[in-house]
Amino acid sequence: MNAHEIHRAADLIADADALIIAAGAGMSVDSGLPDFRGSRGVWTALDTPGATEDGLRELLQGRCFTANPRKAMQFYGHALDVCRRTTPHQGYGLLLEWARKKTHGAFVYTSNVDGQFQAAGFAETRILECHGSIHHFQCARPCSPQIWPATGFDKSMHAAYSTLLPRCPRCGGPARPNFLLFSDPAWLVSRTNAQRLRMEVWRGAPERPLVIEIGAGLALPTVRMFSESLRIPLVRINTHDVQAARANTVSLQGTALEALRHIERELSRRFACQHG
Repeated sequence: MNAHEIHRAADLIADADALIIAAGAGMSVDSGLPDFRGSRGVWTALDTPGATEDGLRELLQGRCFTANPRKAMQFYGHALDVCRRTTPHQGYGLLLEWARKKTHGAFVYTSNVDGQFQAAGFAETRILECHGSIHHFQCARPCSPQIWPATGFDKSMHAAYSTLLPRCPRCGGPARPNFLLFSDPAWLVSRTNAQRLRMEVWRGAPERPLVIEIGAGLALPTVRMFSESLRIPLVRINTHDVQAARANTVSLQGTALEALRHIERELSRRFACQHG
């Protein structure tokens, strides 16, 4: 990894009074959640018994929850179980530690639906999940704007032999995870919109914010478009397509954990020199 770029990244982080962490699917890879192009974070269930590529493509369409709710919830129930059992990698802890040293802390903008940032200790009120969350449910129709935590759904409910399916508490129809799939007009955006409003309010306070963009590819460029739209200094970390958009962009090619560890070593070295 380029030492000069690591130094530049450390400079930007040291100077910032707030961090905006923009994370794509590549951020979850080092936790053991696979990164598949076009996944939006739900391909964690790729190893579902009997799953085929054609079948998986159907399960990425919003209509799957009403067309075949049992099959859909077997698939996404498995994905939810995987996400619940996955421990966030050390890179999340490094980001959290850096954020705690900043006057205005950090805000997370992520396309991942896996809840890894919450599991790592980031405050729920400082996270924007632009594609929603697998840890929340909504009515599949939907009959109302109600969104609720998926805490009552356990792994026994997605077993092949199970007759149990999550139900909407209002109409009794099938429920589904509250995240965006392809061709998905039924996705309820109210929770994500509330997160977006909190972020916009928070963004008014920092004077020297920095974007740290991690694992955001070009196949689904939502996170990249967001981080570049801010037009502030940017540290970009990715395994490929790390080209700089502007002069104030630092590009680091590598995995999330690898790059964050390199930056942490440089920051620690500087701290030791200052207090040695």
